[in-house]
Amino acid sequence: MFAESHIPKTLRQILSQYCTPTEELVREFENAARLVEVKKGKAIVRQGVLCDDFVFNKQGLFRVSHVSDGKEDTVLFGTSGDVFTSLHSYYAGEPSIFSLIAVEDSEAWLVSYRMMRQLEARHPAMLKWMHDLLIEQMYGFEKRYLFFNNKTAEERFLNFMRIHSVSLRRTSVKYISSIVPLKYIAQYLKITQSTLSRLRKKLVGQG
Repeated sequence: MFAESHIPKTLRQILSQYCTPTEELVREFENAARLVEVKKGKAIVRQGVLCDDFVFNKQGLFRVSHVSDGKEDTVLFGTSGDVFTSLHSYYAGEPSIFSLIAVEDSEAWLVSYRMMRQLEARHPAMLKWMHDLLIEQMYGFEKRYLFFNNKTAEERFLNFMRIHSVSLRRTSVKYISSIVPLKYIAQYLKITQSTLSRLRKKLVGQG
Protein backbone atom coordinates (compact mmCIF):
# COMPACT_ATOMS: atom_id res chain seq x y z
CA MET A 1 0.00 0.00 0.00
CA PHE A 2 1.43 3.40 -0.90
CA ALA A 3 0.72 4.75 2.58
CA GLU A 4 3.39 2.35 3.83
CA SER A 5 6.02 4.30 1.91
CA HIS A 6 5.96 6.81 4.78
CA ILE A 7 6.52 4.19 7.52
CA PRO A 8 10.30 3.72 7.92
CA LYS A 9 11.62 0.18 8.10
CA THR A 10 14.76 -0.91 9.93
CA LEU A 11 17.34 -3.24 8.45
CA ARG A 12 16.42 -5.76 11.13
CA GLN A 13 12.79 -5.66 9.97
CA ILE A 14 13.82 -6.11 6.33
CA LEU A 15 16.01 -9.09 7.19
CA SER A 16 13.26 -10.60 9.33
CA GLN A 17 10.89 -10.69 6.35
CA TYR A 18 12.73 -13.72 4.95
CA CYS A 19 14.77 -15.22 7.80
CA THR A 20 15.37 -15.17 11.55
CA PRO A 21 18.62 -13.21 11.77
CA THR A 22 21.12 -13.64 14.58
CA GLU A 23 22.30 -10.57 16.47
CA GLU A 24 25.70 -11.01 14.84
CA LEU A 25 24.15 -10.99 11.36
CA VAL A 26 22.10 -7.89 12.13
CA ARG A 27 25.17 -6.10 13.46
CA GLU A 28 27.33 -7.00 10.44
CA PHE A 29 24.49 -6.14 8.06
CA GLU A 30 24.02 -2.71 9.65
CA ASN A 31 27.78 -2.07 9.50
CA ALA A 32 27.85 -3.01 5.80
CA ALA A 33 24.95 -0.73 4.85
CA ARG A 34 25.28 2.91 3.86
CA LEU A 35 22.26 5.19 4.01
CA VAL A 36 21.60 7.50 1.05
CA GLU A 37 18.96 10.11 0.28
CA VAL A 38 17.31 9.88 -3.13
CA LYS A 39 15.50 13.00 -4.31
CA LYS A 40 12.23 12.78 -6.21
CA GLY A 41 12.84 11.90 -9.87
CA LYS A 42 16.41 10.68 -9.32
CA ALA A 43 17.56 7.15 -10.21
CA ILE A 44 19.49 5.07 -7.70
CA VAL A 45 19.93 2.26 -10.27
CA ARG A 46 20.20 3.17 -13.96
CA GLN A 47 19.27 1.12 -17.00
CA GLY A 48 22.34 0.35 -19.10
CA VAL A 49 24.73 0.87 -16.18
CA LEU A 50 26.33 -1.91 -14.14
CA CYS A 51 24.69 -2.13 -10.71
CA ASP A 52 26.90 -3.05 -7.74
CA ASP A 53 24.49 -2.85 -4.80
CA PHE A 54 21.37 -4.20 -3.23
CA VAL A 55 18.93 -1.38 -2.45
CA PHE A 56 16.93 -1.60 0.77
CA ASN A 57 14.10 0.93 0.88
CA LYS A 58 14.04 2.54 4.33
CA GLN A 59 11.36 5.10 3.57
CA GLY A 60 9.77 6.38 0.38
CA LEU A 61 8.32 5.23 -2.90
CA PHE A 62 10.26 3.99 -5.93
CA ARG A 63 9.25 2.77 -9.35
CA VAL A 64 11.05 0.25 -11.57
CA SER A 65 11.34 1.63 -15.09
CA HIS A 66 12.41 0.22 -18.46
CA VAL A 67 12.88 2.24 -21.66
CA SER A 68 12.72 0.55 -25.07
CA ASP A 69 12.71 2.33 -28.43
CA GLY A 70 12.21 5.63 -26.65
CA LYS A 71 9.10 4.41 -24.81
CA GLU A 72 9.13 4.17 -21.03
CA ASP A 73 7.33 1.45 -19.06
CA THR A 74 6.76 1.45 -15.31
CA VAL A 75 7.07 -2.19 -14.27
CA LEU A 76 6.69 -2.16 -10.49
CA PHE A 77 6.32 0.12 -7.49
CA GLY A 78 8.36 -0.39 -4.32
CA THR A 79 7.51 0.90 -0.85
CA SER A 80 9.25 0.94 2.51
CA GLY A 81 10.89 -2.40 3.29
CA ASP A 82 11.19 -3.52 -0.33
CA VAL A 83 14.49 -4.71 -1.79
CA PHE A 84 15.78 -4.20 -5.33
CA THR A 85 18.83 -5.03 -7.37
CA SER A 86 19.65 -5.88 -10.98
CA LEU A 87 19.86 -9.64 -11.35
CA HIS A 88 21.62 -9.08 -14.68
CA SER A 89 24.38 -7.29 -12.79
CA TYR A 90 24.43 -9.53 -9.71
CA TYR A 91 24.34 -12.85 -11.52
CA ALA A 92 26.05 -12.16 -14.84
CA GLY A 93 27.97 -8.92 -14.36
CA GLU A 94 25.87 -7.27 -17.08
CA PRO A 95 24.37 -3.75 -17.14
CA SER A 96 20.99 -3.36 -15.49
CA ILE A 97 17.95 -3.59 -17.76
CA PHE A 98 15.88 -1.52 -15.32
CA SER A 99 16.15 1.83 -13.56
CA LEU A 100 15.02 2.38 -9.97
CA ILE A 101 13.65 5.90 -9.65
CA ALA A 102 12.32 7.76 -6.60
CA VAL A 103 8.70 8.86 -6.98
CA GLU A 104 9.08 11.04 -3.87
CA ASP A 105 12.00 12.08 -1.69
CA SER A 106 13.18 8.77 -0.23
CA GLU A 107 15.89 7.09 1.83
CA ALA A 108 17.53 3.76 1.11
CA TRP A 109 20.39 1.63 2.32
CA LEU A 110 22.94 0.28 -0.13
CA VAL A 111 24.91 -2.92 0.50
CA SER A 112 27.52 -3.87 -2.09
CA TYR A 113 27.52 -7.23 -3.83
CA ARG A 114 30.92 -7.93 -2.30
CA MET A 115 29.57 -7.42 1.23
CA MET A 116 26.41 -9.41 0.48
CA ARG A 117 28.50 -12.37 -0.67
CA GLN A 118 30.65 -12.16 2.44
CA LEU A 119 27.54 -12.16 4.64
CA GLU A 120 26.13 -15.15 2.74
CA ALA A 121 29.38 -17.06 3.27
CA ARG A 122 29.39 -16.43 7.03
CA HIS A 123 25.69 -16.67 7.85
CA PRO A 124 23.39 -19.52 6.69
CA ALA A 125 20.37 -17.35 7.53
CA MET A 126 21.52 -14.90 4.86
CA LEU A 127 21.40 -17.64 2.23
CA LYS A 128 17.82 -18.41 3.23
CA TRP A 129 17.03 -14.68 3.09
CA MET A 130 18.42 -14.44 -0.44
CA HIS A 131 16.64 -17.59 -1.58
CA ASP A 132 13.23 -16.47 -0.31
CA LEU A 133 13.68 -12.93 -1.61
CA LEU A 134 14.44 -14.13 -5.14
CA ILE A 135 11.56 -16.62 -5.07
CA GLU A 136 9.18 -13.86 -4.02
CA GLN A 137 10.42 -11.56 -6.77
CA MET A 138 10.00 -14.25 -9.41
CA TYR A 139 6.50 -14.90 -8.06
CA GLY A 140 5.78 -11.19 -8.31
CA PHE A 141 6.76 -11.07 -11.99
CA GLU A 142 4.56 -14.10 -12.70
CA LYS A 143 1.66 -12.43 -10.92
CA ARG A 144 2.23 -9.31 -13.00
CA TYR A 145 1.89 -11.41 -16.14
CA LEU A 146 -1.41 -12.83 -14.86
CA PHE A 147 -2.46 -9.34 -13.81
CA PHE A 148 -2.40 -8.20 -17.44
CA ASN A 149 -3.09 -11.38 -19.40
CA ASN A 150 -6.53 -11.24 -21.04
CA LYS A 151 -7.65 -8.40 -18.75
CA THR A 152 -9.56 -5.32 -19.83
CA ALA A 153 -8.35 -1.85 -18.91
CA GLU A 154 -11.10 -1.62 -16.29
CA GLU A 155 -10.07 -4.95 -14.73
CA ARG A 156 -6.44 -3.82 -14.61
CA PHE A 157 -7.44 -0.61 -12.82
CA LEU A 158 -9.58 -2.46 -10.28
CA ASN A 159 -6.82 -5.00 -9.67
CA PHE A 160 -4.34 -2.18 -9.15
CA MET A 161 -6.55 -0.68 -6.46
CA ARG A 162 -6.98 -4.05 -4.76
CA ILE A 163 -3.28 -4.94 -4.92
CA HIS A 164 -2.40 -1.80 -3.04
CA SER A 165 -5.17 -2.31 -0.47
CA VAL A 166 -6.92 0.88 -1.43
CA SER A 167 -10.69 1.02 -1.23
CA LEU A 168 -12.51 2.64 -4.10
CA ARG A 169 -13.17 5.89 -2.30
CA ARG A 170 -12.52 9.34 -3.67
CA THR A 171 -10.11 10.24 -0.85
CA SER A 172 -8.04 7.08 -1.40
CA VAL A 173 -7.59 7.70 -5.10
CA LYS A 174 -6.74 11.33 -4.45
CA TYR A 175 -4.06 10.13 -2.03
CA ILE A 176 -2.50 7.87 -4.66
CA SER A 177 -2.66 10.59 -7.28
CA SER A 178 -0.96 13.06 -4.94
CA ILE A 179 2.06 10.74 -4.69
CA VAL A 180 2.26 8.99 -8.06
CA PRO A 181 1.86 11.01 -11.27
CA LEU A 182 -0.93 9.53 -13.35
CA LYS A 183 1.40 8.92 -16.28
CA TYR A 184 3.29 6.34 -14.21
CA ILE A 185 0.12 4.58 -13.11
CA ALA A 186 -0.98 4.53 -16.76
CA GLN A 187 2.40 3.06 -17.78
CA TYR A 188 2.07 0.40 -15.09
CA LEU A 189 -1.44 -0.49 -16.25
CA LYS A 190 -0.38 -0.35 -19.93
CA ILE A 191 -3.15 2.07 -20.80
CA THR A 192 -3.23 5.68 -21.95
CA GLN A 193 -3.63 8.56 -19.52
CA SER A 194 -6.95 9.44 -21.14
CA THR A 195 -8.22 5.89 -20.52
CA LEU A 196 -7.06 6.08 -16.90
CA SER A 197 -8.85 9.40 -16.43
CA ARG A 198 -12.03 7.92 -17.90
CA LEU A 199 -11.85 4.91 -15.57
CA ARG A 200 -11.26 7.09 -12.51
CA LYS A 201 -14.26 9.21 -13.44
CA LYS A 202 -16.43 6.18 -14.06
CA LEU A 203 -15.42 4.13 -11.01
CA VAL A 204 -14.63 6.70 -8.31
CA GLY A 205 -16.11 9.93 -9.60
CA GLN A 206 -12.80 11.60 -10.47
CA GLY A 207 -11.83 13.06 -13.81
